[in-house]
Amino acid sequence: RHRYYMENFEAKFYSNIEKPKEREKKEPTFEVMKTPEIVVQEEKGAQLFSLLLKAENSNWGETETPLSKETVKYFRDNPISPEILKTIKNFHEGGIDEETLYNFALTYQHPERVEKVLEMVEKYKPNVKNPQEVYQKVLTLLEHFDQTFSTSPLAEKFSAEIERDRNERLQRIEETKKRIEKLIDFFKPDSKTTNVKKINFVPTDPLYKKNSGRAFSVFPGEQIIISHIDNVDNQDHEFCHAIINPIVEKLSQQLTDEQKEKISQLASEKLKQDYGDDHFSLLCEEFIRTYNDVFKRGEKPQTYEDFVQKISSITEDQFQKFLADSQNLRARCEQLEIKTIEDFKNKSREYFEKFEKNQLRELIFKLYQEYCSRPNKEVENFEKFVLEKFPTRI
Repeated sequence: RHRYYMENFEAKFYSNIEKPKEREKKEPTFEVMKTPEIVVQEEKGAQLFSLLLKAENSNWGETETPLSKETVKYFRDNPISPEILKTIKNFHEGGIDEETLYNFALTYQHPERVEKVLEMVEKYKPNVKNPQEVYQKVLTLLEHFDQTFSTSPLAEKFSAEIERDRNERLQRIEETKKRIEKLIDFFKPDSKTTNVKKINFVPTDPLYKKNSGRAFSVFPGEQIIISHIDNVDNQDHEFCHAIINPIVEKLSQQLTDEQKEKISQLASEKLKQDYGDDHFSLLCEEFIRTYNDVFKRGEKPQTYEDFVQKISSITEDQFQKFLADSQNLRARCEQLEIKTIEDFKNKSREYFEKFEKNQLRELIFKLYQEYCSRPNKEVENFEKFVLEKFPTRI
């Protein structure tokens, strides 16, 4: 009987002790975007527009390759009409940037894109006063130019070069896919935020410089990337815009005017020379550059000592070529009365502090470090992390 009571007591005693709760497994509140379909298709409108820009200014874009030199010679012997040249000049003088003009050019033979492009220009390019009128002018230019140029021997050479590049890209498509998947794995973009189901890596434009690139979202679910076949870092950079830009758009809604102003203050003068003072463009570009140019390589933001080391081996001939090729570098050096490599090295501290120092990059770099060491990797993606952390750091 005693044994019965003891067993009964123990059963009740232990039943009242709380068992350790199983740790609740948190589920992500988002669905990571799937790997987009990757295609390689020519964008005739963009290619024709590059040719027009080259016809208007022989120094535009690539100047060293045989095909770019042949293009300059072709337009010297077959000048386009003064009326076309005047229209392009008016675009420039009216402050209509190349990105806007290329967006319109991408609607050539693609009427399904027109509505989205016009909507995008009206939203993001307030300086373009009459988008519909500009669009019609670009379309008319391309139609007239296509009629005269498409039957030329030079057009055949462009077609052959574009087809060769296209075939080579198709052979590399698995490698491209793996790079895209690596970026998706790192940022874990929400499929509702980054709505990209297809990426078109346009065959290399022979008139584009190798270190240049552009990304366009001219139709829902589609991203068009213009980037040299061998510049894979730039291809990654352009794809990242599909991930980062919509996140920064959400972030902008949380930031005060003072915080937006501070972003501009923290950004390097070198970046502002390319992108202006607008916090949105600066933030998109710096998030991408800090990851693509620094963080993914296991490096750290550039210090003054790094900068001195980088310029230490530049020769006078190299420096003069850099000045000739880069209008922005030339403008920066003129501000500090730098004319030779010796001047550049002697004024390296002043140049670094004025143009290269990048406090915004340092801030973003630390965020990337924290993001990689976050404890809840499965349920927190880059978007959620940034929207929570960034406003408290700026």
